[in-house]
Amino acid sequence: MSYLDDPDSGMTSINCDKGDFLVLELTDAKDFKARCPEQFDAIVECAAFVNFRNLDVGENPLLMLSFYM
Repeated sequence: MSYLDDPDSGMTSINCDKGDFLVLELTDAKDFKARCPEQFDAIVECAAFVNFRNLDVGENPLLMLSFYM
């Protein structure tokens, strides 16, 4: 997910422009977290890490999560 704004890397089939971000919407998040707590936590942790890496090198956050609990 760290390459969402680098389409030339070939790492993802979905991309966004440099400086933009991608919103990952989790529908039925409460149910998902109840059924798959490890996977839910992994998605949140992954998004946080991707954004941390970008911020650490002076770039904007890249991945936003949208969900309602």
